[in-house]
Amino acid sequence: MRVEQDAMMLVRADLCERLDLLRALALRTSARDFNESVESLRRLAAAYGMAPVVALAEALERAVAEGGRRGHRDCPTALYLSRLQDAIGCERLDSAAGEAMLASVSVRLC
Repeated sequence: MRVEQDAMMLVRADLCERLDLLRALALRTSARDFNESVESLRRLAAAYGMAPVVALAEALERAVAEGGRRGHRDCPTALYLSRLQDAIGCERLDSAAGEAMLASVSVRLC
């Protein structure tokens, strides 16, 4: 059990580093490069069964593809990145937790 907890701590640390990179790239890179970074984060989270992170990353990818990232009303990148931080730290890894986090993004968008 301890080995699994240590492994998840390392994965969460890696995801946090990737998230910090995403925040830095948010205003300096193309939408394509940004989405590639989000996709990389999503794949790592999926490999470890972190459904909330996967759900938010997928939603961010769609939002960027549909509306851009540079302060456009259609894609409040900072909101998604903030919720991704919460998802990375979330102890629950099930899809219901992911749906709840997506719902919180939807509420804030309205």
